[in-house]
Amino acid sequence: MSSAQIASRAIKELDPEDVKVLHGLEKTITRFESIPLQILKKLTGLDEGKLVFRLGRLNALGFVIKSQFGYTLVSAGLDALALRFFVERGLISGMGRSIGMGKESDVYEVISDAGTRSVIKFYRIGRISFRATRAKRSYSKPETHHQWLQINIEAARKEQEGLERALAAAVTTPQFIARNRHAVLMSEVEGMMLHECRKGEIEKPKLLMKEILENARKAYVKAKMINGDLSEYNILFDGEKPWIIDWPQYVNLDHPNALEILARDVKNTTDYFQRKFGIETDLTKAVQYVKGEKTKI
Repeated sequence: MSSAQIASRAIKELDPEDVKVLHGLEKTITRFESIPLQILKKLTGLDEGKLVFRLGRLNALGFVIKSQFGYTLVSAGLDALALRFFVERGLISGMGRSIGMGKESDVYEVISDAGTRSVIKFYRIGRISFRATRAKRSYSKPETHHQWLQINIEAARKEQEGLERALAAAVTTPQFIARNRHAVLMSEVEGMMLHECRKGEIEKPKLLMKEILENARKAYVKAKMINGDLSEYNILFDGEKPWIIDWPQYVNLDHPNALEILARDVKNTTDYFQRKFGIETDLTKAVQYVKGEKTKI
């Protein structure tokens, strides 16, 4: 079971004092490698006996771990805080099936109080590092968890910025709904990942490639940004049009390696269509098209 699934099942068991302790732990992740009990007493206002009891509960739920130095908030604990935020606002009332588990994120279907379906993405950057570390010792160093939690929060913030800028430029991408901590809530797109599509499922591959590059062009010319990780692995195809679904690695046009990153994005796209459909594309012309220097490829 993933940490998000653990959190979704356990948040109903949390009472206000449990949440207070989780908030106290979260407030100190930028300052402490492992948070001492005395610091948590000051932050929560709970006496030591009650605090130790609450920490024991949170440990049993899988939200914190204890070391000789103090307590560490782990991914499931941050998941619980994020989910609680969305639940309290009626944005999520239930979490459904997993629709994607990658190296850097977990994505689930969710439903709101109003019955609207959407998706939630939890960032998991560093997950491979965690696993490698656990293979060598019983648990990773406390500071490792908190450093990666901060990185994941920043990735979600950047995803929000990228989505909002892309949408303003009329790029075909999911609608941003809300963000909290390391989790981004966005509209659901029905479709298949491009790399999973078989030849017969794409009737006009050349047109589809042009539409992908047209979206990259809108991002470049109108939003002054480059996706930074464009490939068949972060494009959905709904049977009619492509959707670019990941933006946490976007760069601005003033990035020192902007042109190199753009060329890589374009090459990833054209290489896919060459491999799968035999469509030959002049890379230089395709890059110039995306930059707005040519009117056609």
